[in-house]
Amino acid sequence: MKLRVFLPAADSTSPRDPLAWMLMDARGHVLRRDHGPIEEMPKAETVEAVLPAERVLFARLKLPRVNAGTIRELLPYAVEDRLLADPAHIHAVPGPRNARDETLVAVVDREWLGDRVQTLARAGLRPRTAWCESALLAGGGGDWHVVLDHARGMLVDDDGASATFDRGEGLPLALRIALDEAAGRGERPQSVTVHLANGASLPDLQAWAHEAGIAFRQGDAWETIAAGEPDREAIDLLQGEMAHRRRAWSGIPRAALVLAGVLVLLQLLFTGADAWRLEREARGLEARREAIFRDAFPEARVVIDPELQMSRNLAELRRTRGLAAGDDFLAQLTRIGRDRNGPVKAIEYANGKAVAR
Repeated sequence: MKLRVFLPAADSTSPRDPLAWMLMDARGHVLRRDHGPIEEMPKAETVEAVLPAERVLFARLKLPRVNAGTIRELLPYAVEDRLLADPAHIHAVPGPRNARDETLVAVVDREWLGDRVQTLARAGLRPRTAWCESALLAGGGGDWHVVLDHARGMLVDDDGASATFDRGEGLPLALRIALDEAAGRGERPQSVTVHLANGASLPDLQAWAHEAGIAFRQGDAWETIAAGEPDREAIDLLQGEMAHRRRAWSGIPRAALVLAGVLVLLQLLFTGADAWRLEREARGLEARREAIFRDAFPEARVVIDPELQMSRNLAELRRTRGLAAGDDFLAQLTRIGRDRNGPVKAIEYANGKAVAR
């Protein structure tokens, strides 16, 4: 199951503050949805954090083609002039490049996001991804979106870049400016779809269309859109320095984890089978050695160490029959006398070995 948590734009959040959330099954169907404290939310295998558009700034930048690590280091300084903020407090994540070789960059306050992730983690909810709510409306083709609440509005373009504004009378100034900027880039949309949230009233779309010179139409309610899936190119803000706040295995597909578990289990089974086979062979060799010993010395009652007992019995047989043992001093002297052609000046005998000099 998946839990989607909608974070508020407030500067601080406690576990007792009510937040909107949705519990979904594996197919994305909403099982439950409510508005309550973090500590009372249901637990789920996957947790998504949805950031309010007020907290995420989007910028289109022409960035050098370097590795991801270098880009992450450069981004806070690349957007510094647009935010007038200390780069040390900026968390910026690059997204896809467009046809003009511009990269869409999502920027959020590092401390704000880190505090929200930690608050959820303390309640046993560790977010796997965190993306802006505008990602739910991204991926259009010349059709922008506007979400209107009673006092708030959110504008979303085709790429999922968003801007928020205070709702008033007539066409919002933020929409007017965005349309002019898009026209300058040659990306003016053909239409704008308006969605309502929390039962807000629908504005005069014909007046808006007349003033903007573009078509406006009513779309689905925001509550329906909020249960959908984000665009596949949505920027996940839990990257780079924020990635360590997630579990190391959280980004690994479940199939890969299952496969790894199966491989470990098979390795243990093979190791156990090999150990059992070797132990069985060892027992067979031990039984065969004891059988040989008992066949040679049937009078033995107790067999503890067949090899040691065999060597002792052989030595005893040699002595009882007048034969020298393998390490006997006289036997070694005899061998030296036979093998040496010249006279012997001295003989050293130590540790059961005789050496002629």
